[in-house]
Amino acid sequence: MSQRIKMLTLGTIIFILVSIITTATAIYYYQEYEEYYQKYTALRGSIIQVSVTIDYSNGTSTTYDEVYLSTDANVLDALRSVAKVNATYWELFQSFIVDGINDVFPDFAQNKFWLFAVNGERALISADQYMLEDGDQIKWTFEAY
Repeated sequence: MSQRIKMLTLGTIIFILVSIITTATAIYYYQEYEEYYQKYTALRGSIIQVSVTIDYSNGTSTTYDEVYLSTDANVLDALRSVAKVNATYWELFQSFIVDGINDVFPDFAQNKFWLFAVNGERALISADQYMLEDGDQIKWTFEAY
């Protein structure tokens, strides 16, 4: 065999080996992707994603766009997942009232309290009773009431 034929044969063998290794690697990673995607899909059905904004009404505002919670979560759960929350349980109302967020407490002299809205609408129930849905946008505002 001539030197040229040996080189072509060796080149062909190397090409085939690289092709086999590349194909095997692609198949492996595709199978891994499928397995994790199935787990993600199963998990995604048991959680919701919401956003939480805390507006201190002094020019400072913080938004958390990717807050993941269980499907039975409420507004208070969402707030507690992103901030330090002080809340008092009122037996009379059978619900929690948010007293403070991140060490900002009601200002009785200015009649300022923490109020919340979901998807732009003020809530008529307490934060622990307002059940969330996937995609809800919660905004807590420290304002006069």
